[in-house]
Amino acid sequence: MLLSVNKILMLIAILAAVWYGFKLIGRLDKARKGGKPRRFGFPGMRRGGAKDEPEIVDLVRDADGKTFTARKTDEHS
Repeated sequence: MLLSVNKILMLIAILAAVWYGFKLIGRLDKARKGGKPRRFGFPGMRRGGAKDEPEIVDLVRDADGKTFTARKTDEHS
């Protein structure tokens, strides 16, 4: 029994399809169980809005006129 090139290529294609199918199923299962669900979209993009937004700070010019520092208020401390 000789294996032709067509049979070998078909076997490789089938094995690749099964391999990538199992990888996809594993990713979907991990996302369903609470793993890293973000796979598509832009980096840093989240569903439901950003929850870790940085705090907004008022800046005031120092006496030298060249540097800025955060304004000390009860709101931001």
